[in-house]
Amino acid sequence: MTTQGRIYAFATGKGGVGKTTAAVNIAAMCALTGKETLLVDTDYNKPDASFWATTRHESGTQPSITCVTKTGKVGYDLTKLREKYEIVIVDCAGADSIEMRQTVAICDMLIVPMKPAQFDLWSVSRMESIVKEMQEKMERTINAYSMLSMVHNNPQVRETTETRQSLQEFAETFPLMQAAICDRIAYVRANKAGLGVVELSGSDADSKAMAEMQNLYREIFNEEWKPVAAR
Repeated sequence: MTTQGRIYAFATGKGGVGKTTAAVNIAAMCALTGKETLLVDTDYNKPDASFWATTRHESGTQPSITCVTKTGKVGYDLTKLREKYEIVIVDCAGADSIEMRQTVAICDMLIVPMKPAQFDLWSVSRMESIVKEMQEKMERTINAYSMLSMVHNNPQVRETTETRQSLQEFAETFPLMQAAICDRIAYVRANKAGLGVVELSGSDADSKAMAEMQNLYREIFNEEWKPVAAR
């Protein structure tokens, strides 16, 4: 009997919230642990995950990460891909779409990144409606979480505190993850090079960014991140 892989979706109701950054970093970390990992880009207008994977391939970075683009009714394709890969990371477009809805409907975990800002709170409200609709349609509970992204480095900034408080309203549908990603230049540098922040070296390395991603990995997979070479 073949063990099916698991689908982890990164989706939100708007763009510019660090969604792709979180997705590609988790994909890189999974590949570095030796997991058979696939990155799926469903954003045909702004395929940043595909660009990241292409940059990684062209630079010869190992491990190589396969990235495919899927659009339209992606549910069937994702179901088949989970039979071939241990981990399927799906980067959805930053808007309501058939791709996002079908991914949400079948994923094993949905992560909704958001910045600590009012516009993002409104987008979470829309995502809550989508998740509830998909739960009713699929007759199952969707394992969904919200996650703060592009957070100011000072944790005491008022907007961050207020957003955490406001998200309590959505706790039943989107419990807030403890892990959060700050707005750091290390993520920009890593994205540009087709890397995860855990792969940056020399003066580009950022221990705080690495710790943030390790915290997120731990919370998603319920295990410590251990790259193959470190085992």
